[in-house]
Amino acid sequence: METMCRNKIKEEIEHKRKEMISSAKETGFLSVQTISVSQELDRLLNIFQGEGQATSK
Repeated sequence: METMCRNKIKEEIEHKRKEMISSAKETGFLSVQTISVSQELDRLLNIFQGEGQATSK
């Protein structure tokens, strides 16, 4: 079950990363839209890292 959750989060991270790159190309690195997507990506990465630390204990 944990592997499925981690895989789902990895997919979401990859999707959000592509979305952020696209947003930066279209609206600039400092646009509100790009920063918002970047923050969402950070949140997903924190979740992924936190789950990885929990499973390694």
